[in-house]
Amino acid sequence: MKTLFVEKQSMELRYERACLLLYHEGKRVSSVPLAQLERIVVAPHVALSAGVLGLVAEKEVALLVLNSRYPERIAVLSGSIKGDVHRRMCQYQLHQDDAFRLHWSMQLVRLKTLRQYRLLITLKKNRPDLRYALTQATSALKGMLADLDTEAVSLASLRGKEGAAAAVYFKAYTQVFAGALNFTDRNRRPPKDPVNVCLSLAYTLFYQEAVNALKASGLDPALGCFHELYYSRDSLACDLLEPVRPLIDAWVYGLFQHHTLRLEDFNLDELCLLQVAGKQRFYEAFRQTVPAFRRLLRRYARFAANIVCQHEFALC
Repeated sequence: MKTLFVEKQSMELRYERACLLLYHEGKRVSSVPLAQLERIVVAPHVALSAGVLGLVAEKEVALLVLNSRYPERIAVLSGSIKGDVHRRMCQYQLHQDDAFRLHWSMQLVRLKTLRQYRLLITLKKNRPDLRYALTQATSALKGMLADLDTEAVSLASLRGKEGAAAAVYFKAYTQVFAGALNFTDRNRRPPKDPVNVCLSLAYTLFYQEAVNALKASGLDPALGCFHELYYSRDSLACDLLEPVRPLIDAWVYGLFQHHTLRLEDFNLDELCLLQVAGKQRFYEAFRQTVPAFRRLLRRYARFAANIVCQHEFALC
């Protein structure tokens, strides 16, 4: 077991030595050695003490509190940054180099746009009824990819190109889902339809994987290239996630395409919320797919760390 999900009502987390104890309605139902865990994901109604937080921090197990109703109340406790502090000192210096940031931001945006293009190509083969709309979108993205082969003059202009590509991509991506899902655009805080609920949840979970990968590589997740510094945001983790988003989009599409999730798994009354049975299937699917994503994010993080190390030696 690598990730523990605790979602049920009336659940409580306690601890004994180096074990996490799970209680339901006051009765002990399970125990998990923290050595078996990399992260714990809990719903906001799960009770836990300050002692649990202290033990989780000591064992460097990431804790993520997910709040679907109030996304601004998502909370994260993660482990310390590994490695030599000199690596982070070099990272801070590189963050002041606009040319360096622009160069690597272009690589991220190009890879993201390429994967968006490839996903739409795949979807076009599966949806001949949408061939015209998807062909238009892929043709537009192909032109944007050619444009990205030329040097951008600034991060601001590059962000404009990325935003334009995302608009074209999502206009096509929304069309491959059943009309009953009411997925017409990318929205969040809170998401208004089942697909956006799953996208937001998936992005949050994989964002935490990116944070963990960067910390394990000895990098400060807060210092991004493409994403600017922002209070309480790990901008480098956001950077790392950008080219992975189309892969996550493909995974979410598969959840609905293969009927892992259906419209009836969502409460559509006031806010669109994934219900308990649907969450269980979502998390089970996440458990099955996360190892491949984790390897990819760790490879990206190691690559980023190697780039920083090369500049570290050059600056010595």
